[in-house]
Amino acid sequence: MRILYLSPGFPPGSHLFCAAARARGASVVGVGDMPESDMPPGARDALDRYVFEPRMGEYDVLLGIVRTLVAEHGPIDFVESNGEHWLEVEGRLRDDLGIAGLGASDVRRLRSKLAMAEAFQRAGVPHPPGIRCGSPDAVRAFAAEHGFPLVFKPDSGSGASHTFRVSSAAELDAALRQPLDGHVVQPFVEGVITTFDGLVDQAGRVVFCTSHTYDRGIMEVRTGTLDGYYYSRRDIPAALERLGRQALAAFELRRRFFHLEFFERPDGSYVALEMNVRPPGGFTTDMMSIACGFDVYDLWAAVLLGQPLDGFAYERRFHTAHAGRRHDRAYEVAAEALPGLLGETLALVRPIPAAFAVTMGDTMYLLRHRELERLLAAIHTVQQPRR
Repeated sequence: MRILYLSPGFPPGSHLFCAAARARGASVVGVGDMPESDMPPGARDALDRYVFEPRMGEYDVLLGIVRTLVAEHGPIDFVESNGEHWLEVEGRLRDDLGIAGLGASDVRRLRSKLAMAEAFQRAGVPHPPGIRCGSPDAVRAFAAEHGFPLVFKPDSGSGASHTFRVSSAAELDAALRQPLDGHVVQPFVEGVITTFDGLVDQAGRVVFCTSHTYDRGIMEVRTGTLDGYYYSRRDIPAALERLGRQALAAFELRRRFFHLEFFERPDGSYVALEMNVRPPGGFTTDMMSIACGFDVYDLWAAVLLGQPLDGFAYERRFHTAHAGRRHDRAYEVAAEALPGLLGETLALVRPIPAAFAVTMGDTMYLLRHRELERLLAAIHTVQQPRR
């Protein structure tokens, strides 16, 4: 089987998906806008062929390259990127080349907040009401019905870019003077962001799942440039897993990662935030592997290629965490002292690409421990500001 992988050099770790697929017998060709000399170690070796094209963001240019690759190497069976940025491009390529999987219209539907709400509704999963930001009068009527605060966000996409909160009529008036084409508005939901993440196979069965809890929302971290962290749970709350599986059935995913975000409210109930048809960002896939003691990249490759998973089993042996630090901040414990102080609790240290630094920090400390309280203490050690 042959896989076309978009942007195998970025984000860091993308090439690990390629290496895993190649190790399972697939031929992997890549197209990216990163010169080979700038790619992470091992990235080029994970590919049978790599085409550097700085204009790959221009669809006609990319399609021409892919048609040439097909002529030279044969038909392509899968188009993948495992990243939000290229999802719609994946869909267009599948449509134009007659490749199975999510087409462009499927991807647009799956990235739409309003379409997500319809799927959550069909699944019986609680979710906040929302409307498209059409006329100012309609938005004001929505505010009168639901009260403040409200959250404005793009209908399509993920993360907190172009997302903001309004807490009063005056702030609403100011917001309505801005161009809001493509935005939706929803009531602000008080709660902790928690997730239901994993992989489904070609029949839509969950072959792996886990959950992560965030200390703050991405919007708060971005606007305040705070030190954020998040951690995995060894045990998924039964109510969260039940709602997650209900939602998955409504979205009808196949051979894909899923990243479902919920608000965990103070009363312990859950409200769906959004569905993402990709793995969680950053180094979360590494957190999955370390938490469960298996190679999540290899599991993805087996699922994508339809290979048997006989004997596959896993246990969430550790809580894992991402704790970020920023270069412009002074901390109580110097970076060079952390390995000796944290010992085996510190699993990885990695620089974070500048594109993600606003939300994730400049340096990532990946932590693990069987006991959540000990893990939270380690996070505090990493992020405690200098007094």
